Amino acid sequence: MPRPSFAALSLATMILVAGCGGDGSGPPPGDETSVVKVSGDEQQGRVGEVLADPIQVSVTTNGAAEPGVTVTWSTAAAGGSLVPPSVVTGADGMASTNWMLGTTSGAQTATATVSGATPATFNASAVAAAAAVLEDASGNGQSGQINTALAQPLVAIVTDVFGNGVAGVGINWAATDATLSASADVTDASGVSDVTVTLGGTPGTIAITASSEGLDGSPLTFTVTATEAVPIPATAAVTVRDNNFLSVRNMTTNTAVDTVAVGGSVTWTWAASTSGTHNVTSSGPPSFTGRPTVMPPPLPEPYTVTFAAPGTYNYYCTFHGSPGSGMSGRIVVR
Repeated sequence: MPRPSFAALSLATMILVAGCGGDGSGPPPGDETSVVKVSGDEQQGRVGEVLADPIQVSVTTNGAAEPGVTVTWSTAAAGGSLVPPSVVTGADGMASTNWMLGTTSGAQTATATVSGATPATFNASAVAAAAAVLEDASGNGQSGQINTALAQPLVAIVTDVFGNGVAGVGINWAATDATLSASADVTDASGVSDVTVTLGGTPGTIAITASSEGLDGSPLTFTVTATEAVPIPATAAVTVRDNNFLSVRNMTTNTAVDTVAVGGSVTWTWAASTSGTHNVTSSGPPSFTGRPTVMPPPLPEPYTVTFAAPGTYNYYCTFHGSPGSGMSGRIVVR
């Protein structure tokens, strides 16, 4: 039998090596490779901690398990990592790794990548770590008149060591010379607890505390100031102009808004430059007797109304407005 030539043996060896692949980087060119999630998707865990179950993929080429292929794992979440970051598939085409979540709560993803194949993406939900800090979020340093509610609530926030809000933490609120909307509260999904504050009848500085046992920053103190009540004016003046009513006191127009005490009065005066036809028409209830239509010249005498009962009295000009819009105004009596 003739012996094969050296060239023929070399060619056969090259074909055999090429057909085996096995360099660990991926399947031979031209084959269809798939990366499919097997387990570990849609888990929930605490930020900065390793998920309970590894994440695992199956790598196949043309439908058959692909051993010896490198799977690279990655995540974009700050502080997150995959350990180990790359794994070579076993004889069954499987590869797995451990996923440590990043430090920001919320949705996070991890990706399994194989050269020449569409990556597989795993999803996880990261919840806050244990409550660690109680902090002032907003509302500190406000002031208001005695016996009135502060404009903004006092807001405290509970966070973990990474700054994520922690839900379900009990907060105790306390104050002297003020009434709070609640003496005890539980933080919401953002880690927030808030109360509204009604100041007492004594002017001065008021300390309000929020506390939760074992947290850094507890007790947290808010400082607000109660000021003397500002007397309600007994009179107000409104200027009637070509296209608007103007509050002389605060320069508001359309809607011009004024406040007077019960028993106080409001006077409407036509501006010297006014040439249009106007009136002052009440759009209550409550209502008042308005000024009939005037078409200068000559300019009419100022028109005054005394308000004997508390309430909000709205008015408008029927030629240039309608109730609550256009040439309109409002008198608050209290």
